[in-house]
Amino acid sequence: MAATPTTLSRVFQIPPELTEHTLTLCHPRDVESFSQTCQKARRLVYGSPDQYLWRQLFLLFPFDDPRLISSPFQEDSQFNWRKELHRRMEAQLIACRTSSTLEDLLKAIETFVSVVQSAAPVTWGHERVPSPNLLWVVEVLQSTNMLRYLPLLFSEEGNQSLARLRAYLALTLDEYDDDDVEGKERLKSIRTKSRCQVYDLRNYHQDNDWGPFNIIVGEVDWTHIESIINVVSMNLSDRLNDWPDTRPRYGLEATRAYSAPGTTSLATGDWAGIEGHWRRYVCFMDYRDLFAFNYGNRGHGQRDGTYFDTPHFEEAMRLVELKLTLIDAQTIPEVYTLDRFPDSPYTHYPTLYFTGSSWGIKGNEATVVGSVTMSEGGVVRWRFASIANSRIQWSSEGVQIGGIASAFGVIGTWTGAHHDHGDPVGPFWLYKVEDDHPIYMRTLVNN
Repeated sequence: MAATPTTLSRVFQIPPELTEHTLTLCHPRDVESFSQTCQKARRLVYGSPDQYLWRQLFLLFPFDDPRLISSPFQEDSQFNWRKELHRRMEAQLIACRTSSTLEDLLKAIETFVSVVQSAAPVTWGHERVPSPNLLWVVEVLQSTNMLRYLPLLFSEEGNQSLARLRAYLALTLDEYDDDDVEGKERLKSIRTKSRCQVYDLRNYHQDNDWGPFNIIVGEVDWTHIESIINVVSMNLSDRLNDWPDTRPRYGLEATRAYSAPGTTSLATGDWAGIEGHWRRYVCFMDYRDLFAFNYGNRGHGQRDGTYFDTPHFEEAMRLVELKLTLIDAQTIPEVYTLDRFPDSPYTHYPTLYFTGSSWGIKGNEATVVGSVTMSEGGVVRWRFASIANSRIQWSSEGVQIGGIASAFGVIGTWTGAHHDHGDPVGPFWLYKVEDDHPIYMRTLVNN
């Protein structure tokens, strides 16, 4: 029932502080409606310079408190509670619509990405407390199926934002029942498109550091990152009996800063949480298949996605176990010939260097040497090489998904360290584990 002048006058007989407190218990959209009833209501809702009402609405919704999040990449200006809450409510409305303009869809997607990025980091003693920010994003996307049926946004900017959000989610919203034929076909299509991008040799060259980056140096290619995640995660789904207790964490909670094991209280100087035990999954095609896919063979044209449906095709996967330690830049061995990251402009996040050992199939051991740097926008980049018999063999380029020391880990690609013509390429997923995590590869060394 619409408010009448009489009922409104009674409302304003109540002390404004009490009315304001009552409004904090309402949904933000209802507060917006109340503000449109009269000038007094509008002044009460929008007139307070300290934004007390909007701050309470934001925190009680609930969302993570931005005042508790410290980052050198946040703007110094005071947080605008009303503007940010309005932006999030608008994104939810867009997601709920049956049809929206591409401009509105892009606006909503960018909002969801920013909400994920502004989730509070994991703190010691509260490792199992979920982030309200992330719970809200998942709830909105699950209830609306916005991403499941969303087409490409027909612009590079839009596709990058969409891919970034999908990468954070890592197919967690694309699960299907056994009798869901449409869902199975959709995942099959996603897998084919992802493989086409990951194994296309044209996507690796000096201008993008031989990794999942755009030609603009240092800018992440999120469509490539999403494809890598899709390829590795679906390969893991096909191998449920292989290393069943060794699986990376994924989904939005795994993107939170310091969600990786043992990183809520990092050692001095190890801001990236490098030191410790890691697991790495690497995938690759038989070199003959890789060559045939890229250059055409067996009745298929160049880079024909149907190649992956042929009976002879098989994609291999290997588990690698690593233990890493920090080293000084001056102690990097001469055999490590990869380009070094430039010095970090962020004093709290200097470029770090590490070495360690890795154990692969049949217990074969190799030395790992690499570095981690903080790039623009708070994206953490990894670069490392595998060295065996005093020779550098493979190089890897990766991106930490989410915040610093996230449980999600590092997504990237590997290739020949010398980048010779025709070198193989493949995706990898590197993530940190507890010190007592089950081991498989190193046990082969002792048997």
